[in-house]
Amino acid sequence: MARINLPAGEMPEVVRALSLRPAFARAVGGYDEAVWNSTLDWRLHELVRMRIAQINECTVCLSWRTPQAAEAGVSDELLANVHRARELDDYTDAERIAIEFAERYCTDSARIDDDMLDRLGAHFDAGEIVELTLVIAKYMAFGRFMQVLGLDQTCTLHFDDAGTVIAK
Repeated sequence: MARINLPAGEMPEVVRALSLRPAFARAVGGYDEAVWNSTLDWRLHELVRMRIAQINECTVCLSWRTPQAAEAGVSDELLANVHRARELDDYTDAERIAIEFAERYCTDSARIDDDMLDRLGAHFDAGEIVELTLVIAKYMAFGRFMQVLGLDQTCTLHFDDAGTVIAK
């Protein structure tokens, strides 16, 4: 349940909250679209997204799966164990460093050092590192935005074939 007063309507709470500031709604929409169109591998994208959902304790993100990741064969078991990626053989070296980077970004970004960036650089080019960083930032920020304001935390979001959000 929202912790702020929202306009009445049938749209998800997050959409109604953003409607209070249309300029931000447009920016959020553009950012969300850019992340949705990310060129990162969808398996990697989903693993990073899930690790951030675990850190944020975002009920929406924890229960939702991107259709692209499901198509790429990302299993619920793989997602459930993403916090243990360093211990398990189910993750590639690139996935492990991306997940570690996401963890550090979300919990202790001031301690991201040159060694971590060098380890990222062994698997990703500079543009991919920029993209990964912005994808992480989006999921962290939007998850916390929704959590802090109590938006849609008890619903499960589903998307229709056109990518339109349907709240249930």
